[in-house]
Amino acid sequence: MTKRILAVALGILLLGPGVLRPEEDTGGQVLAFEVEWHKFDEAIVAAKASGKHVMVDVYTDWCGWCKKLDKETYTDAAVMKVLSESYVSAKIKGDDPNRRLKVRAQPTTENGRTLLQVLPTDQPQISELDFTRSQLRVTGFPSILFFASDGRMITKLSGFQKADAFAHILNFIKDDLYEVMTYQDYLKSLEGATTPKEKS
Repeated sequence: MTKRILAVALGILLLGPGVLRPEEDTGGQVLAFEVEWHKFDEAIVAAKASGKHVMVDVYTDWCGWCKKLDKETYTDAAVMKVLSESYVSAKIKGDDPNRRLKVRAQPTTENGRTLLQVLPTDQPQISELDFTRSQLRVTGFPSILFFASDGRMITKLSGFQKADAFAHILNFIKDDLYEVMTYQDYLKSLEGATTPKEKS
């Protein structure tokens, strides 16, 4: 019995404090992944270095749906796995006039479409509040934005996202499938893959 307890304790120590979360936070699940949250300007730099996409959660402290997103969606095991392995995750407090971001936004053209591209700067340029409103054009909370590793904005989602649907969105974007198919076609391809084939 003592050997088992020591083995479990040693395992927890070897895994480190950031890997396991308290049971009350996860409904009793033991999670193997944890989302590491960055400031937005730091995430843009990290994504460029790592080649990963950026997922940005734009929130406010007074937003009930933002809190629900944190509690239910970002703690889901499938969501946490994809975010921790394939994304640089960031948060922007959409109503903060004091925190200034070291980024600038500029329009860029790709395949005849004008897109927003965010680039890092050495000096703080704009507050999170102004950047959220004027550059990202966020009008409600929560909003979730996705950027390619070079800072090009891919898409923006508004409102609360359920965990199972959000995991599909994360996989669709991380694999760059948005470049070759619509999200609806992607979902249809998943249905076809999970539907059992009839026996002949």
